[in-house]
Amino acid sequence: MNTGTVALLVAVVGVAGTLLAPVTTAWVSSRSRRQEFELQQRSELTKRHMDDGQANLERLRDTYVALNSGARRYRFRMMEDLYAIRSGTAPDPATEVARVEFQDTYAKAQMLVPDDVLRRCQAVRVALADARKLLIPLAGDAGDDQQKWQEAHTFLMEMWEAILAMQRAMRQDLGISTTES
Repeated sequence: MNTGTVALLVAVVGVAGTLLAPVTTAWVSSRSRRQEFELQQRSELTKRHMDDGQANLERLRDTYVALNSGARRYRFRMMEDLYAIRSGTAPDPATEVARVEFQDTYAKAQMLVPDDVLRRCQAVRVALADARKLLIPLAGDAGDDQQKWQEAHTFLMEMWEAILAMQRAMRQDLGISTTES
């Protein structure tokens, strides 16, 4: 190879390098920006998933609080009514309000709560309905039947276990408690 050919090759490589440098720089810059954009998109998606998960957890926790307090309030109102019936006074209309509120909360929970917790909630709902069925006849005869009154009282006292089982299932689902019930 003679010197003229080598000089021509060096010149071609130099010119090609000079011409290709901006193209290569633009390509590398574009690739870097694309990677940054993809990383940002993944980060935003991850944050959105975390925010959605937190919102779902808060919604579930609020539902559990409403179910728990609603069941306790309804049971308490029925206990108050039971003693009112025995003393000859009429049941408080607030009991019906507590019943409707609990039923509404339960209906909402059916769309949010996992099946294992929902079974415990269902047991409480049924127990509350059964307790109401025991109270209605007592209110009609002014609580004169001591045996029926005692049966209703015992039932309301024992249904506390169903409420506690529901609470344990809710706490376990939220990760607060790890004990099985």
